[in-house]
Amino acid sequence: MTRVRVSRLIRFGSIVGSIALIGSTAACGSSDAESAGSGSDKASNKVASIAAMVPKSIAQKGTLTIAAATYPPAVIEPANGATPTGWDVENVRQIAAVLGLKVNVKIVPFNGIIAGLQAGRYDAATGEIYATDERLETVTFVTNHSSDDALMVPADSKITSAEANTDLCGLTVAASLGSAEAALAQKVAGECKSAGKAALTVKTFDSQANVNLALKGGRVDAAVSSASQIAYVMSQSKNQFKLVDLPWAPKYKTGLVLPRNDDTAKFAEAVRLATDHLIGNGRLQKILDKWNGGKGLIRGAEILPASAG
Repeated sequence: MTRVRVSRLIRFGSIVGSIALIGSTAACGSSDAESAGSGSDKASNKVASIAAMVPKSIAQKGTLTIAAATYPPAVIEPANGATPTGWDVENVRQIAAVLGLKVNVKIVPFNGIIAGLQAGRYDAATGEIYATDERLETVTFVTNHSSDDALMVPADSKITSAEANTDLCGLTVAASLGSAEAALAQKVAGECKSAGKAALTVKTFDSQANVNLALKGGRVDAAVSSASQIAYVMSQSKNQFKLVDLPWAPKYKTGLVLPRNDDTAKFAEAVRLATDHLIGNGRLQKILDKWNGGKGLIRGAEILPASAG
């Protein structure tokens, strides 16, 4: 691998709040914060015809309890314990506003989100969560964004490209526990073994912050996460890291994640219509322009799996 592949460096506009160097600013464990909007972002207006579709069990509460793991720039938890923000948190707030609802964001470990939804502890989840086949077996997604993965390496790393998945053989790679990236890395590790190549070692950590710290500390050769998360970290830690494209990695749909219950089909349809409303009027694009370099908007929301709608 002799040439540096020019990566999709995302230019971020104004990022509000005080953000830690390595990009995942989990304060002191979990925090609850009821959101009524975020400073400079005006709340969307309720659309009565769409709000009328919200199941009574949710409408009567008036507030959605949303699980999210810290994952900048999708989910940013300020170090002072203030209200979480980020592009995916803001997307959810705007969608909820159209439905006549507020949101209460609970910062939780990523690997506990799906189990928490299944146990009924949360009404929904967000945070650039990929709609993988495995997750679609137990939860429902209403999409609003498209993501892809990349590799983050130290700026002086000899890793300059990864045109094939087996280019990762022989490396030690970090990923967040329970993430699609961890599963992808494990799959490649198996392919390295089958091909008789040097072993790919996969190390998982309980948060993206710890993944990034492991890379900074030299405990791993590279970290796998979404391209937008990597670009954000790079924007906050000048000249420490570089992004290496993974052209063979799958692209993923992301969005609001819902538990499966008697109200899922009706609520998912309401969320889909609210999302399409905000795509149509440009509100979600403005959020992505502010927080995510304008990347990832889809043409229309989908309910996944389709049978859940």
